[in-house]
Amino acid sequence: MDHEDYRKNLTESKDTAFRMLFDEYCNYVYTIVFNRLRSCAEKEDMDECVVDIFADVFAGYNSEKQFSGELKGFIGTVAKRKAADYYKRIVSKKNKSISIDDENFSPIESGENIESTVAEKEVGRILLEKITELGEPDSTIIMQKYYYGRSSKEIADIVVLTPNAINVRCARAVKKLRDILEKSGITI
Repeated sequence: MDHEDYRKNLTESKDTAFRMLFDEYCNYVYTIVFNRLRSCAEKEDMDECVVDIFADVFAGYNSEKQFSGELKGFIGTVAKRKAADYYKRIVSKKNKSISIDDENFSPIESGENIESTVAEKEVGRILLEKITELGEPDSTIIMQKYYYGRSSKEIADIVVLTPNAINVRCARAVKKLRDILEKSGITI
């Protein structure tokens, strides 16, 4: 069937023309669709694509536009473009969504224990609060020594005390902090 045969049949009976066109080019269109979608689509998707291709072809020929060229070329071009669109849509769906009803669904684990992380942050917040309650210069000494890892000599320069005084105050502050934390229910 060529363009003139199809145009003639179309003026007589649209249904007959569509059926003849479908019967003539169905295998050709299905081959194009199959070759493009076989790696990502189910048979139902391929069938749907073929139907959409013929709908586009029928709509294109249903208009009053004059067609110059081979009918098979036009159908092949429509089929290739529509199959490419289906391929993009199917691949993007497969990459974006996972059904939680799927038997193979397993939750994605981050490797992070959220409960533990939250508990550690809460303990850290309470610890910082209790260190602040020690008052100056003890809170500064504890923070500088255990958080920033500074030596007694470096801390002595910051709080204007001798390194020996820093060591004594640090030991007393740690003991006092331990007592405060135990009263709060936190053991170290």
